[in-house]
Amino acid sequence: YETLEKPLVPVLATMEMHGIKVDRDHLSRMSNNFAQKMAGLEDEIHTLAGRSFNVGSPKQLGEILFDEMGLQGGKKGKTGAYSTGVDVLEDLAAEGSELPGKVLDWRQMSKLKSTYTDALQNHINADTGRVHTSYSIAGASTGRLASTDPNLQNIPIRTEEGRKIREAFVAGEGNVLVALDYSQIELRIMAHLSQDKGLLNAFANGLDVHSATAAEVFGVELDDVTTDMRRKAKAVNFGLIYGMSAFGLARQLDVPRHEAQHYIDKYFERFPGVLEYMETTREKAAENGYVETIFGRRLHLPEINARNGARRKGAERAAINAPMQGTAADIIKKAMLTVHAWVNQQAPNTVKLLMQVHDELVFEIKTECTEQYTQQICELMSQAA
Repeated sequence: YETLEKPLVPVLATMEMHGIKVDRDHLSRMSNNFAQKMAGLEDEIHTLAGRSFNVGSPKQLGEILFDEMGLQGGKKGKTGAYSTGVDVLEDLAAEGSELPGKVLDWRQMSKLKSTYTDALQNHINADTGRVHTSYSIAGASTGRLASTDPNLQNIPIRTEEGRKIREAFVAGEGNVLVALDYSQIELRIMAHLSQDKGLLNAFANGLDVHSATAAEVFGVELDDVTTDMRRKAKAVNFGLIYGMSAFGLARQLDVPRHEAQHYIDKYFERFPGVLEYMETTREKAAENGYVETIFGRRLHLPEINARNGARRKGAERAAINAPMQGTAADIIKKAMLTVHAWVNQQAPNTVKLLMQVHDELVFEIKTECTEQYTQQICELMSQAA
C-alpha cells in the first residue's frame, strides 16, 4: 500500500487529467461506414432468410434458423426462445450454413459502432477535445488497473476494423504518440517462477518463445517450425498460463480433444518445471487459502477447497494465473511510478504519460525529443523490477 498503491494515485490522476486526443471526424466517418456495411449485410441476411426480420433480435433469428430454415442444433432456453450465442452461430457456420456467419459479421460491426465509434464521440470533452477515462486502482483482484467511462483498455486490435478505431487516437500538435509494452511479460514471469530450464533458455538466448515451444512440442528443429505449429504452440503457452484444460484448448484450436491433450502432455514432458510449479501452486493455495505475487500482493481464494468441482477448478485456475498476472500488474505499476518521477524532473513539458493498457504504456512526446526520450523510458521500464 505504502510503496505501490498510494503513490500511484497522483500518477493516475495526472493521466486522467491529460486525457488522449481523439479525431471526431475519423470516428464519425467510421460510424457511417459501419452503418453502410451493416445495411449491406442486412440485405444479404434477409435474402438468405427469404424474408426480412430484425437481425438484432435473437428471438426472431432463432425462429428463422431453426423453425423456418430447419437447421440442426437448436436449443431453447428458459424463455422458450432459441439460443443464438456466438458458439451456436459459429458451429452452424462451420457446418456450411452461410447465414449465421453473416449474422456474426453484422454483430461485430454493430458492437464496434455502438461501443466505440458512436460512444467515443460522446466521451470527447468539449473544453479539451480529449477523452478522459477513469482508472480504478482496486477494480481487479489481481492488481490490474481497470479503465471505465470509457474503457480504453479493450479497443480491439486483431481485426482491421479494430485497428482503424485505434487510428482515431492521435497526438496533439507538435507531438507523437509512443506506445511501449513489455514483451511476453507473463511468460517471462512463468519462466522466473517455475525456473524451468527450457523456458529460461529460450528467453536467455532471445529465441522466439512460441517457436521454441513449437520445436519442443512437435519435435522438429527451430528452422522447421511452420506458422501453424507456432500458432498452436502460442495457444498452448497462453492457455497454460490461464490454467486451460484440454477441452478448452481443443475448442480454441478447433482440433479433437485427444490431440489437444497430446500437445499439453508433450509440453509438460519438455518443460517439467512448469508442471511442477503448477502443482506446487495448487497445493500451497489449498493449504493457505491464498496465493501471492512476487512482491507479496495476496489474492484470496475462498473457493479453493470448495466441494463443488467446477468452483474448485475455477479457483485453481485463478491460483495459477494470479501470481503471473498480478506480478505483471505490479511491475508496470512500479514502472509508472519511476517514469512519472523522471518526467517531473527531466521532461515536465515534453513528455506526458496518457494511458496504461495492461502491459503497455502510451505517451505523448514532443516530436523533436521522441527518439531520445523513448530510449530513456525503455530503460526505466526495463529496470522496474
